[in-house]
Amino acid sequence: MFLRVLTSAALLCSAAAAPAAAAEHPSTTVLDDSFRTLDLGPGRPWGWQSAAYAQCTSNPGHYKLDHLTTTALSTARGHLTITATPRADGRWNTGLLTTGDSCASGGTGAQIRTGGLLMAHVRLPAAGSGTWPGLWTWRDGHNELDVFEWHADFPGTIEFANHVLPPGSGALYSGPEIGAGRWLWVGARFGADSVVWYVGTDLDHLVRAYEDGLGVGGDFAAYPILNLAVDDGNFHTPPRGSRPATMEADRLVVMQPAPNWLP
Repeated sequence: MFLRVLTSAALLCSAAAAPAAAAEHPSTTVLDDSFRTLDLGPGRPWGWQSAAYAQCTSNPGHYKLDHLTTTALSTARGHLTITATPRADGRWNTGLLTTGDSCASGGTGAQIRTGGLLMAHVRLPAAGSGTWPGLWTWRDGHNELDVFEWHADFPGTIEFANHVLPPGSGALYSGPEIGAGRWLWVGARFGADSVVWYVGTDLDHLVRAYEDGLGVGGDFAAYPILNLAVDDGNFHTPPRGSRPATMEADRLVVMQPAPNWLP
């Protein structure tokens, strides 16, 4: 269903048949990846490092045990799997994908801008795994908007946060869609004056989970990031033991502007 709605000619036809005000700005798919293969590295669609990580591969000042590596990224099962595994030095090898701002590790430079939609279909990790998956944005040291964050010690709750404009905004959401090991649609519409977050088990049943009344301003632009972080224990429980942990994704989409089928 997702492929039909987001990439077929039907979307453009529905826009053409819409009222004139809506038809002036039909939605365009900027990025659409189902991760059947992983095209990664310099000159390729995806980068695996971000300048949001102070040392490109690690970010010890931000409560993470992460050590980014390409070996943590796999599409062996026909969709993306990010696997976190322990290292001898106490850190964890894990993975990140981004389209840019990525320490020269690759990426097309595709961005989400004011008015656009960033959405992904992800499978959350196991409870108690010490993991911290997220879908968020970053550019030039700022423009962070968290489409979602999840911590394995609170498996029934996800977090939304807008760090773009002061004073910032955020919310916790606990609904029947959220749970360890569950597949979840999660996305955000980056409005100039208000950001709207969506969750759902499928696109026919998306819920407007939160609207912040703040927005991102009129000239927002940033690179999407999908990653599996590992908590260091300062605010959330770190991993217990050495068992690997995974998150999965089988779709990530940026549309500009956001389509009119959203609730």
